Amino acid sequence: MSPPHITTPPPSPPHSDLLAEQAQAWIAWLASGAVDEPRMQEFERWLSAPGHRRAFEFERQLWRAVGEAPAQPVRPRRRVARIAMAAAAALALVWVAPDAWLRLRADYVTTTDVATVALPDGSRAVLDAGSAIAVDYDDAQRSIRLLRGQAWFEVAPGHPQPFRVTAQGGVVEDIATAFVVTRTAHGVDTEVSQGQVRVAATGDGGWTYLLAGQRAGFSPGGTVLRRSDVAPDQIAAWREGELLLDASHVDAAVAQIARYRAGPTFVRGDLSALPAVNAALRVDQPEQALDALAVSAGLQITRLPMGVAIVAPAAR
Repeated sequence: MSPPHITTPPPSPPHSDLLAEQAQAWIAWLASGAVDEPRMQEFERWLSAPGHRRAFEFERQLWRAVGEAPAQPVRPRRRVARIAMAAAAALALVWVAPDAWLRLRADYVTTTDVATVALPDGSRAVLDAGSAIAVDYDDAQRSIRLLRGQAWFEVAPGHPQPFRVTAQGGVVEDIATAFVVTRTAHGVDTEVSQGQVRVAATGDGGWTYLLAGQRAGFSPGGTVLRRSDVAPDQIAAWREGELLLDASHVDAAVAQIARYRAGPTFVRGDLSALPAVNAALRVDQPEQALDALAVSAGLQITRLPMGVAIVAPAAR
């Protein structure tokens, strides 16, 4: 997807309708993922013009806020119309390109790699493959929205603002610690590798406190449930390129390795009858990890062009 040909107009007010439309076109192009070097250079030239960066950030924040009802009625009609346009465009992105919508909302997105992110306050986030976060810092709080996947956080001390990770309506708040938050189709899990956190399934509290090695989870709108404890040094082993399987179902193990592969992974046949596996695999070498799992679990791997891997129970 390419935006319409855009030329820098004569100087105009920073929030003119023309400038807003240009910013929205660039946002849609960036979100589409069809980024090429010549167009990127044109975008950078457009962004460097007076008032353009401010307009771009304004429209981007507006798109990210679509769906959140304002606390007070919005007075200017022009702003109401702009919100409606952003909502329509966002719905179109959700329909035709869900990943584009995710990229639009996120500040950091990973595909098949693990990535380390330096946060503005000196804290550190490590994103697992297939993960996304949005960073919302202001004078009152340090807030991270976990939009997909899982992330490990090492929080910088000495700041008056609380450090919070939100996901699926719940919140995990740091109390001088390092911890991981995982978002799944069924809810949110938290594991503490150092220090202490508190967890609530809703934004208005009902806290459960966790120490190093302790785990808990909640479903959207539910209650926080404690999980069995785990050795702190085993938490978020994927940060070091490791995948630790402890009595794991084979189909779940295949799905975990698949997140680190560049090509698609398909399962043919029923893997649920295979015995659970225990293994330590290297997800920074996903092809070798898949082969090692095949040997230990009794699988057959068929590799096709374009990085396709077909996993099936081995013939007997």
